[in-house]
Amino acid sequence: MSYNSTAMLLALVLLLLAQWTSVSGSGRRCKEEERRALLHIKAELLQIKPSLSFPEWEGEECCGWERVACDPITKHVIKLDLGGLRANYFDGEMLLNATMFLPLRQLTSLSLSGLNIYGCKAGAGFDSWSSLRMLKILDLSSNNLINKRIISSLAKVSSLRVLDLGNNMNIFEDNVSVKVMTEFGALKLEVVNLRSCGFSGSLPYLGDWSSLKALSLASNSLFGTITSKGLCRLKNLEELDLSDNHFAGNLPPCIGNLSSLKLVDLADNQFRVRLPTLTFERVVSLRYLSLSNNQLEGNLSIISLSNNSYLEVLGLSTNTLNFQVEVVNLPFQLQDLELANCILNVEPDFLYSQHKLRVLDLSNTRSKGHVPALWLLENNTNLIQLDLHKNFFTGPLQLPLLTHESLSILDISDNNLSGELPVDISTKLPQLHSLNISKNCFQGPVRNISMIYMIFLDLSMNNLTDDIQNTFSTNLTYFPAFLDLSNNNFYGSLNNPTNLLTRTTELLLNDNNISGELPISICNTSMDTMEKILDISNNELRGVLPHCIVNIEYWVLKLSGNYLEGALPSEIGSMKTLWLLDLSNNKLSGSIPPRTNNSAFELVDLSRNNLSGDFPITWLNMSTIQAINIRKNNLSGKLPSWIDKKSNLKVLQAGENMFEGHIPEQICQFKYLRILDLSHNNLSGQIPPCIIHMGLENSIFSFNGSWIYSDDTVGELKFNDALLPFNKPIIWRGDKSGIDILEYAENFGLELKSKGTSDFYGYKLLLEFLLDLSSNELVGSIPKEIGQMSWLITLNLSNNYLTGAIPYSISKLRQLLSLDLSHNSLTGQIPRELTKLTSLEAFSVAYNNLSGPTLDMKAQFATFDNRSYEGNPNLCGPPLSKSCFSYPDIKLPSPNETGDDGEVGSIDFLILFGSFALFFVVSFWGFMAVLFFKRNWRYALFNLVDEHGNLIYLWVFLFVRKIRIPRRHN
Repeated sequence: MSYNSTAMLLALVLLLLAQWTSVSGSGRRCKEEERRALLHIKAELLQIKPSLSFPEWEGEECCGWERVACDPITKHVIKLDLGGLRANYFDGEMLLNATMFLPLRQLTSLSLSGLNIYGCKAGAGFDSWSSLRMLKILDLSSNNLINKRIISSLAKVSSLRVLDLGNNMNIFEDNVSVKVMTEFGALKLEVVNLRSCGFSGSLPYLGDWSSLKALSLASNSLFGTITSKGLCRLKNLEELDLSDNHFAGNLPPCIGNLSSLKLVDLADNQFRVRLPTLTFERVVSLRYLSLSNNQLEGNLSIISLSNNSYLEVLGLSTNTLNFQVEVVNLPFQLQDLELANCILNVEPDFLYSQHKLRVLDLSNTRSKGHVPALWLLENNTNLIQLDLHKNFFTGPLQLPLLTHESLSILDISDNNLSGELPVDISTKLPQLHSLNISKNCFQGPVRNISMIYMIFLDLSMNNLTDDIQNTFSTNLTYFPAFLDLSNNNFYGSLNNPTNLLTRTTELLLNDNNISGELPISICNTSMDTMEKILDISNNELRGVLPHCIVNIEYWVLKLSGNYLEGALPSEIGSMKTLWLLDLSNNKLSGSIPPRTNNSAFELVDLSRNNLSGDFPITWLNMSTIQAINIRKNNLSGKLPSWIDKKSNLKVLQAGENMFEGHIPEQICQFKYLRILDLSHNNLSGQIPPCIIHMGLENSIFSFNGSWIYSDDTVGELKFNDALLPFNKPIIWRGDKSGIDILEYAENFGLELKSKGTSDFYGYKLLLEFLLDLSSNELVGSIPKEIGQMSWLITLNLSNNYLTGAIPYSISKLRQLLSLDLSHNSLTGQIPRELTKLTSLEAFSVAYNNLSGPTLDMKAQFATFDNRSYEGNPNLCGPPLSKSCFSYPDIKLPSPNETGDDGEVGSIDFLILFGSFALFFVVSFWGFMAVLFFKRNWRYALFNLVDEHGNLIYLWVFLFVRKIRIPRRHN
């Protein structure tokens, strides 16, 4: 090669290198018109929402700006990610100008998620993006899109391949799913996320979406079957998520023929899945399979999944309890295995070969043997969540020899584990933030549990015994947000463990042996939270309530079942955040302070104390109050007669006090009242007929305090290769442990006298409809209108001075479980229609002046013995020993034959029989008188007797012989 040729070649190389250097050096400089467009977008968005956390966009090289990506060759902006920019919620919703993105002509990916967009400005809608012919990925998720034209507008952007509209709850609220699928079907979409979009109705036909690779319709309200919907025609489908809907029926077996599937999530529906009929052996690429919380039936052998060697997630948890899993050594390495409520009946040794588990749920699987925490943790160093609760594991809790750095959640509650807690639990499991060992048989002291990362700790319902001051000493700085030590044998006082009372959000110490006085430090809370719950009920606390307690922003305060005495703090009625107050079963005295208008009380229990004086009307006349229990005190005076019509009171228990006077008719204005207990007082007068309006509005309990601790980030594992841009998580449960305030509401200590005994009911606060006016001095008759209270479950009017008949209308109370009218002065017969009360479990009309036969011994009335009728001298028939006379049956007038809405006066049998006797005497002597004065009648009668006397004699003889001689049996 000549020198000139070499020089020319070298020059050419240098020229190309210079050009490449020039191109690469200028690759971070975007087009000027696009840079100005970006600044315009920022300015307009900040004008609408000034609090948006926009990055600093400065300088000429906009390709280097945060959230902006350019093509390295053409210098055009190809990606803009404005999703998730933090903003003040009070900035309101955004009306978008979609045309401001048009200068970005080479844009391929755009994210506007989480900006609270609800629509577009007129003439600037999403359809304008049809000119962005390179736009393939669009993320509008987590907004508030409600514009009905949005779907039609987006359907015109023909270049789209990935569309994410997830978490727009109202976008499809008008049931336009068919229209959506039809219009989007014309596009060549490959990934579609319509999760939580308000879809309802049946699943539209999907067979035309031939290019679809990933589809999520999760968390909507779709129902019906998914057969004949074209799913099996989607041969390119790799990810299918229909979870959390209302789908039912059988799964089409052809799903198992979609060989490209990698992710199938059909959990939380009502599918009837008969295994092993449904098989995925042809889907060899399957990595994620969840059929949890459906109607799983039959038996499944894990070996049938041996072809799915890539499987990482398997969810078969069920709620039917009739699905059995035959387990063997798994032919794949799982990351997440959920078999909750399946029937295993074996020791979990089949997991011994697993080494990649991160989430394992074997709760309520009837597993047995020693708890496998030791080797499970040693074999799976990345295990984050282990749930073994509600099984039959026995023996001590054994921890691995080496420190396990990953485990965050451990639940071994509701087993038969015993022994002492390991003293090195915090050193062996340093990252543990949720530990639940409740409902076991652990004993001994509690030592060395580190609280640095602990958020949830439940040691309740064991036999742990320790001084509370040693367990939680004053030098501890960190405490869990939720701490449950209830139902153990902890003792000592609360004077020293100051941080225990002040640094926990929810503290449950109930049912222990804690003594001493409530310390003043209880008022020195350092938690910046309003969700504070304190339960020290059923201990041995003494002394008085600290006055400063009224200044603490508690939600729930339970100090019942102690020995607290003295008066209530005068300002206790002004606690602004407290919605549940339970000071029952103490020795508190004095009067009840009035309530202020700004208090938030919903449930108040002051029963079983020594409180006296009048009951302030202010506690009843507040819109928030729903239940008040002041039973078993010394309260006196008259019942309040002025009731606010805005009251939402549902439960009023004022029994066993000394209230007097009449039952005010204003009490009928409690239209939501479902439990009224005024028993064991000195009330007089009649039962007001308007009482039927009580509980007329059949509303349910709804509590403002329904907060549950939850950490949804725990156990969130990303399916990194997923096509769906939101990255389908392997587990999205987090730690649902915590105290549910609704549980406090249900177990409010509701005391009812039902079925003849006085018991405490928790769940009945939500279910019971009760009227108890027993043990007073009420007079008059039982109002016939009471039959209109068809919702009543318990009716107790016993131990009064009620008179008259038992109303027939009571037979209309078809839901009645308990009826007690005993110890009154009721008269007449027991209405036969009461046998229509087929749900009765308790019944008594004892000790009245009732007469006639008892009710037929059939159905549930066959279960009532003579105690239900005793004390009525004129009653007869079983189960009483007194037999009724052999009189022909007398048909009593039915309610339809009376003119007073089913009421009938009592029938006096003495008058009835006397009338018959008088009629017989008058008729006989009247006939004799006629024969005496009518000679021809007398001769005719004598001739008749002579002619037929022998025949009459023979008939009488044969009749008597027949009834005296027993019939012979063959």
